[in-house]
Amino acid sequence: MIQLFEQRDFGNKINATFQYIIQNMRSLGMALIYIVGPVALVAGIATGVMQSNMLQLMGDTGTNKNDPMAVFQLMGQFISPSFWLAMFFSVLANVAVILTTYAHMKVYDRTKSSLISVTDVWTEVQPMIGRAIVITILNSIIIGVAFIFFFIPGLYVAVVLSLSLAVTAFEGTDFGPTWSRCFQLIRDKWWSTFGLIFVTGLIVGIVGLIFAVPTTIIAFLTGAKMLPDVSVVWLILGNVINLVGRTLLNVVLYTAIGFQYTNLVERQEGRGLISAIDAIGTSTTHPRATDEGTF
Repeated sequence: MIQLFEQRDFGNKINATFQYIIQNMRSLGMALIYIVGPVALVAGIATGVMQSNMLQLMGDTGTNKNDPMAVFQLMGQFISPSFWLAMFFSVLANVAVILTTYAHMKVYDRTKSSLISVTDVWTEVQPMIGRAIVITILNSIIIGVAFIFFFIPGLYVAVVLSLSLAVTAFEGTDFGPTWSRCFQLIRDKWWSTFGLIFVTGLIVGIVGLIFAVPTTIIAFLTGAKMLPDVSVVWLILGNVINLVGRTLLNVVLYTAIGFQYTNLVERQEGRGLISAIDAIGTSTTHPRATDEGTF
């Protein structure tokens, strides 16, 4: 079993992330399919419909270059119901991945078992949904405002608030306490958090390119006039593969952030050490990892 609340250096956090996913591939995978899958599917379908409409309008714009209405119709797609529906379900799918990941980790930590059912995870996810959506929206506004003024403050706040949904999932806090808790935990560990997000995000981004291949091929053939009449079904299928694949793949990034959260909590509060002391005489304890150092 993997001890979640344990001090880990950078390499150990990466290793623990992949070990956890591999060890719990069945239970975590089933939870993602049943909880995240339907939302990601709707997002993929909405994105495919929107892209089909845009490609059709782009073709009309190219044919009627002197018609200003064609250009306005193309721009109008960005305020169309299909656009906002695709955006809403894409964000909701990402939130669902985060909550499912942390709910699974929470149940795993409590039960000390890999035998976790979808019902167990869903029971943990349900009370967090509304709170997580509110926190996500407020985070986006705050980070967006910070980026408008200066890039560096925006980046700093974005990394700090990357812990927010892990905090609210494990501790049940609302936005105010969650915000304070994130700044408290990340104190003196901003760079290690940034480095972990950057490396795991890079891995997810590179592997995720595989899922973008069908959509990229369709878009290229259409742009090159080699595939003038694109079926909506093919665009929807390509977008479903792309969006569902990339969304589920994000579990790697959020598991890593989850281990960073437990690492920071352990450094400041020794929760795992206290549990190990309480368990002396009842279970076998494991040695703690080496210190993270200055990274």
